[in-house]
Amino acid sequence: MESLSQDTKNILGLKLVTDPRWIDLASISLEEILTDHAWCEQKGR
Repeated sequence: MESLSQDTKNILGLKLVTDPRWIDLASISLEEILTDHAWCEQKGR
């Protein structure tokens, strides 16, 4: 996996490297993750 540049990390506000296992877990229930994200976006408005 390609590492992110420091500029990209700064833009995204990343503090830690994302565990690559997250991709496998996310792909199992992508719809749930996107629904949860959309819900959080709505609450943030």
